[in-house]
Amino acid sequence: MGRRRFRDKIIALLILVVLAAQLATFAVVQVATERSVRSQLGEEIHVGQRVWQRFNDNRSSQLLDSVVVLADDFGFKAAIASGDPGTVASALANQGSRIGADVAVVLSPDGRWQAGQGDGAATAAALAPLLRQAEADGYAQSVLMLDGKLCQVALVPIRAPSLIAWVAVGSVLTDDYARDFRALTGLDASFVQTAPDGVQVFASSLAPAPLRALRSSVLPASGAGVREMSLDGRQYFTAAQPLGQAAQGDLRVLLQGSLDEAMAPYAALKFRVLMLSALAGLLALAVAMVIARGVSRPVGELAEAAQRIAEGDYSRPVAIAGKDEIAHLANAFGQMQEGIARREEKILHQAGHDSLTGLPNRARARDELEAAIARHRDDRECSAVLMIDLDRFKEINDTLGHGFGDRVLVEAAKRLRQAVRAGDFVARLGGDEFLVLMENVERGQAPERATLLLHSLRQPLDLTSTRINLDASIGLALYPDHGEEAETLLRRADIALYDAKETRQGVALYESGRDEVHLRQLALMGDLRHAIERDELSLQFQPKVEIGSRRVLHAEALVRWTHAQLGPVRPDEFVPLAERSGFIHELTRYVLDRSLAQQKKWGEQGLDLGIAVNLSAIDLMDADLPDFILACLQRHDVPPQRLILELTESALMRDVNYAVRMLHRLRAIGMRLAIDDFGTGYSSLAQLKRMPVDELKIDKSFVMQMTEDSDDAVIVRSTIELGHNMGLRVIAEGVETEDSLALLARLGCDMAQGYFLSPPLAGDALSAWARDFSAGTPAAAMHDLRV
Repeated sequence: MGRRRFRDKIIALLILVVLAAQLATFAVVQVATERSVRSQLGEEIHVGQRVWQRFNDNRSSQLLDSVVVLADDFGFKAAIASGDPGTVASALANQGSRIGADVAVVLSPDGRWQAGQGDGAATAAALAPLLRQAEADGYAQSVLMLDGKLCQVALVPIRAPSLIAWVAVGSVLTDDYARDFRALTGLDASFVQTAPDGVQVFASSLAPAPLRALRSSVLPASGAGVREMSLDGRQYFTAAQPLGQAAQGDLRVLLQGSLDEAMAPYAALKFRVLMLSALAGLLALAVAMVIARGVSRPVGELAEAAQRIAEGDYSRPVAIAGKDEIAHLANAFGQMQEGIARREEKILHQAGHDSLTGLPNRARARDELEAAIARHRDDRECSAVLMIDLDRFKEINDTLGHGFGDRVLVEAAKRLRQAVRAGDFVARLGGDEFLVLMENVERGQAPERATLLLHSLRQPLDLTSTRINLDASIGLALYPDHGEEAETLLRRADIALYDAKETRQGVALYESGRDEVHLRQLALMGDLRHAIERDELSLQFQPKVEIGSRRVLHAEALVRWTHAQLGPVRPDEFVPLAERSGFIHELTRYVLDRSLAQQKKWGEQGLDLGIAVNLSAIDLMDADLPDFILACLQRHDVPPQRLILELTESALMRDVNYAVRMLHRLRAIGMRLAIDDFGTGYSSLAQLKRMPVDELKIDKSFVMQMTEDSDDAVIVRSTIELGHNMGLRVIAEGVETEDSLALLARLGCDMAQGYFLSPPLAGDALSAWARDFSAGTPAAAMHDLRV
């Protein structure tokens, strides 16, 4: 019995010793774990502050890039330059919606509100500090209160070329923005401001209960380090920092990590340690000591790892062998370290690279160009800036889909990287536009190297059994020949790119003086929108004469622009500008309305003439055009068959199916349709027979030299025969000699138009000319041509 009691005492003593050791070990683990978690959470807050700064800087940079692109947009500048409040507001709404802005405001050069959301005076006052900063630095961005919302705002000047306005674009800081940061770092973010009765919270990722408690809490001071806060019975590690350098009032972002959530993963560990402690009562003291030693060592390593992370060192992994809970904890800790490192690296990479192609983006390209200029400012070595744009890329997207278009962009980026030298820089600026920077290149070799790049891009491309032929245009500007500033070189390379597209020559080198042409075009685009209200536009009419009967049947309306300062502006200069700026619809409707008014006036004078009006390719895209023409015909009481609409062959070929549908709508009204400049648009007979047209106009380039060039004469004769065989009337334009008119009569052409008969005339002058012509006065122009 005594032996049994002694055994029991020994067993009890051993159990007590082991249990005491286990309890002590458990206490050590508990304290060490909580300390480690607190240290880890504190370091996560510090890391989160750095990540927040980069996260917010990346968003600010994207916002600034968007507003810079908006301020540089030709159409938007033209709208601002117009000075019309409705035009400015419409352009601002359209452009703001295009770039996804929550707030968009246009200010006058002196800071007065011109257009945008909110109360004009209050908005202008709120933007005043930002405007002062932008006047000093060239741009400004910060976090402001606008209309009771917390907005991240970027403000830049609009120049054309001098300052014409300021544009401010803002993005509201919302709960989604705070939740995005939480998804990235695991930390809550709240955007707050101290209020007399507590804290005003604008946006937060906190749960509802802690959020309510936050509104009645006392905030830590900005820059006061990490502090603990109790919100609804939950402990949070909190760090506060100001929102932006020019923030209004006490605006702060609170970065918060929940201690309860951080400790939650360790609840299972505590339970397992307790179970081990209960089972350890049956084990020897040595096993208890081994367990104790196995617990303390990995905790120390975790503490060291936390210290390394606090110092920003993610290079050493947390490696603790084993399969127990501590090893799992160390593994989770190591995964957290790797995750933070990857996210930081990803944020830094995304800030300077394009996500689709992996190439540097526009911001990085600008920095690289400025660095290259700085490197060669002393030695004046030549560098080449190549602006590259893929031709007809929109057609690829529309026909084959945006997914296929993305693959084309990736392949184009790959070809550019393979075609340039090892030290050359390649970037994607956006859309289908790329940039290549070549340093230390000989001036004479730059165009040759650009041509080689173009040849590489033009190689056939095979993607998933689809074979396409890429084409591109390249604009080339040289440093220091064409500019010594990055902005100047980029602008002039872009001008050269436009020239390459216009001339279809593939590669174009910037030509001195093109900046002035560019500025003139910009000014004309702005003034053109006011030309109608200023009564600077007028119409002239050139008659079309039936050769066989010598009757004046039609007159073609031709628009003219006499600028108040520049004088007469050629139609071949301002009509393309109208198409580029989107003003072509208003211009076409003006010509239609004035032409039908003149036709009615001729009718009242006893002159029965059809009126011909030209339509552009963009006009065909206007779905409301047929309804407008019908209303215009009814307003002026002109029969539809007295209106002839002339469309160039190249315009019809842009989208044949849509053009055919629109022509049928116009034909249904009763109007006559004519194909202008026939012979220059590469249309096929299969396409031509689908179109419900009545007339063909032979392009003047064939008519003017047909008496001297037998090839032109053959083309004219074949076109006349083709038109007649298809039941169409044929008109020859560009008739400038009596011999040309006589040859057209022998070839059976129906009508003629040109300076030999009459130049374009004002409405009343044409009426007088038609009367004289019908009376036989201009006999030299139309003697007996019947053969």
